[in-house]
Amino acid sequence: MTNDDTDRRRRLLGWGVASAEIAPGAALARDVVLVAGPGGLDFARVEGLDALAQDLTVAMTTARGSDPFNTTFGFDGLNALTDDTPPGLVGERLRLAVMALLQRDARVRRILDVTVGRSRGRTLDVTVRFEALGGDQVEIGLGTVGIDG
Repeated sequence: MTNDDTDRRRRLLGWGVASAEIAPGAALARDVVLVAGPGGLDFARVEGLDALAQDLTVAMTTARGSDPFNTTFGFDGLNALTDDTPPGLVGERLRLAVMALLQRDARVRRILDVTVGRSRGRTLDVTVRFEALGGDQVEIGLGTVGIDG
């Protein structure tokens, strides 16, 4: 990839402070990443597709409306797991919530696929594929979520 491509992706998709899972599989627990710099420790950065994927992952693990400074931020699919949604409709509510979250992000050009498949027993695996600005295709696995019934 050329420097022009990198600069273009950074402009289209943005950049941010890197955050990593505190423990493998603990998507709800994240912390900033520090790296050694010329003046001591500094924040690690993500940019381009990595920044977009990180932002969407954080949004999908944050309850919609829980940020008092940005009440439209977050994922409404968590309500599908806690409301009195019939078990047969939980997957569809999750799928629609993922689509709504992606549609709110201006960096997502087109949603290609949202898959909610039954895993083992009372769990669902959620994966999303979309086209980002610039034409790159991105796939994010939300992991496994538990359901009732």
